Amino acid sequence: MHRTTRRGWLAAAGATAVAGLAGCAGVGGSSEPVALGSLLPLSGPGALGDVAADHERAVAAAVEHANRAGGVDGREVVHVSKDTGANPETAAEAYAELTEDHDVLSVVGPVISDVTASLTERAADDRQLLVSPSSTAPDLASAGRTDDGKFFARTCPNDSQQAAVMAKIVDDDAYASADTATVFHLDDAFGSALANALEGTIDADVAATVSYPGGVEDPAPLVDDALAPEPDAVAFVGSPGSSASVLKELLAREYEGDVVLSSGLASDNPRPNWTGVYTASVASANTVGTKRLRRELSDAAPLLVYTMNAYDAAMLPLLAGEYAGEASSPAAADALQTVSGGVGHSVTVGEFDRARDLVAADRELNYKGAAGDMDLTDDLEPVTSYLVQQVAESGLETLELLKRGYFGGGSGGGDA
Repeated sequence: MHRTTRRGWLAAAGATAVAGLAGCAGVGGSSEPVALGSLLPLSGPGALGDVAADHERAVAAAVEHANRAGGVDGREVVHVSKDTGANPETAAEAYAELTEDHDVLSVVGPVISDVTASLTERAADDRQLLVSPSSTAPDLASAGRTDDGKFFARTCPNDSQQAAVMAKIVDDDAYASADTATVFHLDDAFGSALANALEGTIDADVAATVSYPGGVEDPAPLVDDALAPEPDAVAFVGSPGSSASVLKELLAREYEGDVVLSSGLASDNPRPNWTGVYTASVASANTVGTKRLRRELSDAAPLLVYTMNAYDAAMLPLLAGEYAGEASSPAAADALQTVSGGVGHSVTVGEFDRARDLVAADRELNYKGAAGDMDLTDDLEPVTSYLVQQVAESGLETLELLKRGYFGGGSGGGDA
């Protein structure tokens, strides 16, 4: 993994400033405010709007922490929030308004993979950094890349990890031990990509692949199709809200095989017919940063999925701009990987003032996020530990921890 020291980054930036950064409002020590934008599905269907509201709060907290320490490179940061409605067309309009009306350091979002995929090429052309807290589709790993940088990052794991965990549950003798399986997936960018990854990872014979639209009113025929081959297991891929009716119908059936859910569908509150269902879950962080953000947002507890990642998606580019000595999107994009990990001094939630002092002393930074370590790969995404879990009468029971090393990233072994 390539990392650049602050001294080396500043030297390189100085050599290319005229060619690469001309016209950016942040060049030349501007004292005008700089915007941190967010593109979130605030009016999205079902639980999605509630998730987005928590994300918006987390982004606002990161901006407040930076401003308390004097802003980025001495510039006040203004949070400008736009609603995508979970719709690519609405998101495109919101992105245009955001970037045309403001000098934008970075954008948190979008949230949903297909909405994100619709914007990454445009953002790369604009040299505008997008950092998604929750767009997990595997093919986004290469998104936003240009000849001179990468302008899409994420603080959530690539779904190739989730596919590996779901496949382990389907195949492993300790779990479903299936000879045949149906892959039953939401028909959108996220669901299709994860389904494709699953089909390439599962050792069991894939007896059927069935897709379903979000919010379908009559899911019974689709569930009939999924169960028709009498598979030993059903690998179900979905998202909260969009998949509710299909999942409810599936779990109401008298099916003797095992059901394996994608992340975020099972909760600690057991429901009828859910006992015995497996799920692949991102291992929740319990770091100093995690605890600090939970305290700060305690009035919104319990925080919904990927809220911690939303804070990190805001804080990382803020730190990168400070490290680079320039509150511009190209500068933040170039320094993002460097401040996310490595051997620098650790900083975490609420420590922008400490980070500023370290940068002033020409020290390196290593951001320890609210969602855990954010040691971004060359694709600007983290490698994260996962849990194999099963629904019991008392709630979710953890059966196995798969550490980062299981996926070929970070230190640590496989199972714990």
